[in-house]
Amino acid sequence: MSIKSTFTKHAPQGLFWAGLISVFFIFQQYAEYRMNDYGYEFSWFTVSIKFISFYLIWALFYPFLIILANRYRLTNKAKFKYILALVAAGLGVAFLHRACSILLFNSLYFFKSGNFGGPWQEGVAVQLTIGWFRSFIEYIIIMAIIMAINYYQLYLQKQRDLDSAKLNALKMQLQPHFLFNTLNSIASLIDIDKRNAQKMLSQLGFLLREILENDKQLFIPLSQEIKYVSTYLEIEHTRFQDRMQIDVQIEKEVESSKIPALLLQPLVENAVKHGISKCPDGGEISINARKRDHKVEIIVINDFKKINGNTKDLGYGIGISNIQNRLEQIYGKDFSFDYRIEESKYCSKIIIPFDTYTHD
Repeated sequence: MSIKSTFTKHAPQGLFWAGLISVFFIFQQYAEYRMNDYGYEFSWFTVSIKFISFYLIWALFYPFLIILANRYRLTNKAKFKYILALVAAGLGVAFLHRACSILLFNSLYFFKSGNFGGPWQEGVAVQLTIGWFRSFIEYIIIMAIIMAINYYQLYLQKQRDLDSAKLNALKMQLQPHFLFNTLNSIASLIDIDKRNAQKMLSQLGFLLREILENDKQLFIPLSQEIKYVSTYLEIEHTRFQDRMQIDVQIEKEVESSKIPALLLQPLVENAVKHGISKCPDGGEISINARKRDHKVEIIVINDFKKINGNTKDLGYGIGISNIQNRLEQIYGKDFSFDYRIEESKYCSKIIIPFDTYTHD
């Protein structure tokens, strides 16, 4: 970041805090005056320009202190060297700050008294010498705060990068799983119906191209996810023909809602693999999405057939655990993911916060 952009960004912050701290100390001085009942009249003007001139100079120095803190980060390799550099710079900054504050105070006080105290007159020199130490202490405090903020922001950025890496890993986990299932469906059709097998391969190529073009996106609009899912269902429909019915109902209001990419894909794969493929007479897969309060509710329902009355692990596996992990990673506790069996239906329900998708 350039000096100009740093100054433009941080100067208003410095002025805000300088004004706030100045007001605090002005009223603190007045409260002390009232409590001790001093035998002289309280001068709002003198006290005000005293603190304003002192902290206004810090406000002007603030962007340069940020540049200095960024220049001398306390790394393990050169920590001692950087501490010496910061101390040396601090002595110079503190002296300059005190000299500028005294000069500004005398300039403002001139309008009331008509007497301008030169920087080297008796009394001013003493103020400069004693005040130099106070300015140095304040320099240390300001730099410590700036560095603490910098390291906290760096920590947050590393956490975001780590979370992003985890989410990418979970997302990448789905792609070979999805590809294997789809290719397996195509392989089962090659010897039976080559024309439809070729059609399925063409649809798979289109779907993979769409997914790879948006491979770096962790979030996509719900409408795009439905497009992926619908293409996948078209591929499977070629295999199952009339044994598979598809019903997709998405409210217009939630089409632009932001959801994790490939969130529904494993649910739909499970619906085909563990549901429709096990039913001799086929069945229906329905996908419904709507806005509920400030949430998006997505429900995937499919028919299934119990095998020897056993429902253990039906529809569970990499897809379900992946969805659970991704939702926890992104939303913490602010989501709901339920999957249950109701008579001859397998129902998965996801409820996540409603957030309109926008491109970065």
